[in-house]
Amino acid sequence: MTPFALFLDIDGTLTIENQVIPERNIVALRKARELGHKVIINTGRSYGNIPQKIFDQIEVDGVVSGNGTALMLGGELIRTSFMPEDVIEKLAKRLFDSKEYWFVFEGFNHSYNAVGRGRKKADIEIPVTDYADFMRKRGDDPIQVLAVARSFPEEELISYKEGITYYKFGHYYDLTVKGNNKADGMLSLLELMDIPQGNSMAFGDGDNDKNMLLK
Repeated sequence: MTPFALFLDIDGTLTIENQVIPERNIVALRKARELGHKVIINTGRSYGNIPQKIFDQIEVDGVVSGNGTALMLGGELIRTSFMPEDVIEKLAKRLFDSKEYWFVFEGFNHSYNAVGRGRKKADIEIPVTDYADFMRKRGDDPIQVLAVARSFPEEELISYKEGITYYKFGHYYDLTVKGNNKADGMLSLLELMDIPQGNSMAFGDGDNDKNMLLK
């Protein structure tokens, strides 16, 4: 029997409040894996912004994180596409200087939340106060995603169209490296697992899930 591969968005799909996975989901996914099927997280969150609580509740066979910018299979990092340093510098300086918008740089290892911007820091985020503080605490942690308030001018985001793709959510934008998305991440892992696309199922509820669901 050729196994199926299940690709699951996290927020609002796999989990409910406080990153809790309903028991019925846990039971169903455990049963699927017992039958030989594959369970893959496919999230817009960077890998460093996925709470350990998720992995404590379920076992997974792979992770597509940061809208397809990092692929993991069987605990092995397969592919990465991180935000260019010149783009990080330009966006970070613009956002720290403005003091108008909340934002979070999501790295592969950690996430960095600009404090004092009207957004509560999540437990897994590292608080940063200014550009120098961000660069010092970040070190060489590669950035996969930038989440920024929807009040940020969209025309500025469009000016980055050569290198950045962005998705719209209720109160924020998600910026990620152009040429990466959840659908391509899904297809890449299917090929590596030698599972035909017809044996895949995708579950999601956000703007960044559309390409995956339409596949």
